[in-house]
This record gives sequence, C-alpha cells and structure tokens, in this order.
Amino acid sequence: MSKHPIGTMIFVGLLFVAFPKVMLGTEYGIIVDGKLTKHGAIVGRSTRAGDGKDDQAFVLNGLYKFVYAGAGLRSSDARIHARLSMNKLGNTGAGVLVNGHWFTFDSNPGNKIGVAGPAFGKTAKIFAEAEGRIKPGVPFDVDIVIKDGFLTCAINGETVGEVQDFPTAMETVPSPDVGPVHKLGVITALRSWRADLKIYDFRVETEGQIVPLPEMQTIYKSGSATTNTYRIPALLVSKKGTILAFAEARRNSGSDTANIDTVVRRSEDGGKTWGDEIIVFDQDDNVAGNPCPVVDQSTGRIWSLQTWNSHQVPENQTKAGFGEDSRRVFVTYSDDDGKTWAQAKDITRSAKQKHWSWYATGPGAGIQLQRGKHKGRLIIPCDHKALPEGGPQTYHSHILYSDDHGETWHIGAQTGHGLNECEAVELENGDVMLNSRNHGVDEFHRGVSISKDGGQTFSSFRRDPTLLEPRCQASIRRYRWSTGDQPGMILFSNPARKWRDFLMLRMSFDDGKTWPDARIIFPYTAAYSDITILSDGRIGVLFERDNHTKIDLAILPPWSQTPESP
Repeated sequence: MSKHPIGTMIFVGLLFVAFPKVMLGTEYGIIVDGKLTKHGAIVGRSTRAGDGKDDQAFVLNGLYKFVYAGAGLRSSDARIHARLSMNKLGNTGAGVLVNGHWFTFDSNPGNKIGVAGPAFGKTAKIFAEAEGRIKPGVPFDVDIVIKDGFLTCAINGETVGEVQDFPTAMETVPSPDVGPVHKLGVITALRSWRADLKIYDFRVETEGQIVPLPEMQTIYKSGSATTNTYRIPALLVSKKGTILAFAEARRNSGSDTANIDTVVRRSEDGGKTWGDEIIVFDQDDNVAGNPCPVVDQSTGRIWSLQTWNSHQVPENQTKAGFGEDSRRVFVTYSDDDGKTWAQAKDITRSAKQKHWSWYATGPGAGIQLQRGKHKGRLIIPCDHKALPEGGPQTYHSHILYSDDHGETWHIGAQTGHGLNECEAVELENGDVMLNSRNHGVDEFHRGVSISKDGGQTFSSFRRDPTLLEPRCQASIRRYRWSTGDQPGMILFSNPARKWRDFLMLRMSFDDGKTWPDARIIFPYTAAYSDITILSDGRIGVLFERDNHTKIDLAILPPWSQTPESP
C-alpha cells in the first residue's frame, strides 16, 4: 500500500539518474519510422496533417487532433516511448495522453514539463523546465513507465517527474454491493497543439495485449447542402439482416427546435456499402425527430416511433396536453426492409398523459421481449416532463408497449423523478431493465430500474456506481443469452467520463450487476450512441462525434470472451 494517497500525490522533479528500461512484455509500434501502423489512428479535427517525408517523421498539426494507440491495453501497466520534435516552443501544449491525463512537453504557460488531468484537479502539476531539455526542431525522447500504480516520466533518459498512486483505470470506485471492477488498462495517445509535432517513433509496451481499433465509417456528415446538422442516432438490424442507421436531419441549424426530419440509410451487405438517405418522417418545417425504431421478429415489420412539435415552440415552452403547442407522438412502419415508409399516424392520445409537456421517444432503438409471460411485446423507451396541477415539474423515463404487433400502443410504467432519456434491455429471467440518463438527481451516475411485469411497473431506481453520467443519452443492448458453456452478456455504451468524450463500450456477464470489461470506441468528443448486433455476431455502435459534425458507425468483431478470459 502506497504511503501517498491520490489526494496527496508526490511529484519529484529533476532526479538526475539514468532512466531504467522496464521490460513488461510485448511491444506494439504505433508509428514506426514515421509511418502509422495498424495499431494507431488519427482522431479528431485538424487544419492540416500528413505522413511527412522530413526526417522520416509523421507530421501532426492542429488544435484538436491526436494519434491514438489502439483501444486500450489489457494491463494497467505499460511503458510508453515516443521520439518527437516540435518546430517551435512556447505555449504549444503538445503532449502524451494517458487515461485522460496530459503529460505536456511545453505547457501553457510555456516552457514547462508537467501533467494535468481529472486526478489532479484544475491546476497543472509542473515537473521541470522545458528549456535546455527540449529545443525547437531537435528530436527528443519521452519515456513514461506505469508499474503497480507508480508512474515515472523521463525526457532524454533523465527522470523529470514521478507520481505515486497514478489512476490507471477509467472507472469510478464501485460500491460494496456491486463488487470489484476490472481495470480497463491504459489509454494512450499523442497530441499536437499549437505546433507541428514530428513523430519518428511511438511505441507501447505492455504485459497484456493492445486492443485493436474498431472499423469506423462515416454514415452522416453535417454541413451538406440540405442538412446543417445530423444528430440523434438509432441503429437496428432487420429480420433480413439489413442494417438501418436512423438519425435526425436538422435542415437549417443544429438547434433542437428547427426544421427536423427523421431519415434512415440502409446497408444490405453488412456495412460495406450504404444507400442514399431515405425520409422516414417529415412534417414540413416542423420538428419530426427522436426516432425510436423496433423490429417485430414475427412479422418482419419495422416500426418507427418519433415525436413532433411546431418549429416555433422551443423545448422549454412546450405545453401540457395534446394541442398544437405540445409534443405529439407519431408512428410509421416499413414492410420492405426500410426502403419505403407508411404515412405517419398520430397516436398522442394513447401514448401521452394530459399533464405531460416535453416528451421524447428514444433516443435509440426499442426491443421485443423474447422470454416469459410477455414474450413478443414491443417496447419503446421514452421520457417526459410532467406538469402536475399545483405541483412542481418533474422528469421521468417511461415506456410504450404493444402486444398486437404494433397495431396499438399503450403507456407503460414511469420511473421516479430525476430520470429522462433511456433504453431497455431484457434480463435472463424475462425482467426488463431500464437504464436512464440522470436529470439533476445525480449528475455522475446512470439510473437503473427493473420491471418484473413487462414494463407495466418499475422498481425504484438505483444509481450504478460504475456507469458514469456526463448527462448524455446512452445505449444498452443484449449481445447473447447464457448457455451451458458461457454466461449471457449485455453491452452498454456512453461517454465514459463526466463530460462528453471517450466513448466506451462496456460488457456485463451478470445482467448489469457488474461491468468487468470495456473497450474505448472513440477517445475524442462523442455524445449520443446506439448499439446493435449484426447478423454475423459483430457489434455495431452508431454515435455522434467531433461536436456533432459526424455520425459514425464503429464495427467490432464478434465477442467470445468471458469474465475469465485474458
């Protein structure tokens, strides 16, 4: 046990000793001889960048761009080595990212070597002066070793800083009733800031394995001739195996209240190619969004529920009831695998209570129950704001359900006050778990409620101490049911910090009680996401990235691991 807890970390500056070579295991090259390998990727936005020829270096430039080393390591111990040069010094802020902590070579204010990140509060910790150690245009070596929670940083073989009890896991401390959480490992990247960063070599050595980057493709790109911003993704696979990627097309602005249409793109070849954008729901210049699709596996029909309001009525001015100045619920369907859609039908009076004002279907996809008394029931996750007469406004998650293959829809149960955007997943025993965004009750953790009657009543919600809440929509989906030789598995995705970045995919093997494994999907700014399981067992995650400039689809290989797997 360290003598120095996180609250009193020790920083040792200028230890004039030779930096030791710590052998951990397998070394993975991210950039080798100036070339990006399969273990790395360029992430974020930039003004310019390229695989340069000068000095056999990869040139990285831009305020919001970095080289990302895989999707994490299977070990919490690692050795990170980089050989770099910068064309200038002075408030450039270039550095190495380790689990959300920046080790800067030339911090702001300038000419300092130090570290900043969530474990250290808002104030950067300074190790040493950059002057005399780093010179413009001259290559230098950076070595960071993390071993048994102790981190050491060196420049050109000279130790400049040490940290005891370095936080190596991207997790919160779980409560006793949830149990231990497996460490994700080390997340690593290189970042330029206000300088050209030449990268000659960038390597990670670990006792475990580096997790490969997911396959990534852009499905919607904001800023086209017809659409200012795409937002609110929803993803599903049809009975025929077609992938359908839904979104809001915000035609004139990025606002939640504007000319918004619900659209979809289709892929019939497992995500290799995609068709053109198809209109699902359009109400002239009004808001026609929040798509929440679901597939009826018995009929093959694809249902899509979404909400409407006048473009002249902002969210905080929507009225209770069923009038023109309120939120209304519409349903449409497709019988040809998403190619065409029936005229949308207004079902507000059966889907909404009169004292509800704001209302949203989804975001994300619905589910069809597979087990128990309510097998075949279609469930659509929703949320609303209640304005009870004489009482304060409250926020709730709730569901809509159909027991007649989508012909009629009914209001199910609602959760307690303080929750809103949600998704549902069926548990092994047929119970329904609702995982919800917190709306003011607890800003840091997700809310979880259980229904034992198919969504007609819900238990009081509990806070999940592992699932951080950046006040953002999230997705939860069953990957597989338990069998004789392996446990069932549930997947969960959301930005895994207290703000909207580091999109993470977590795995649970005990119906969401614990989340012992995880993968980073995208380490830069990310927001809403939705998960689906492709016909061949691969995992698809459709998500907003780069401050809503794109909606990308990440595809991960089939998951065969169990909690005991390495």
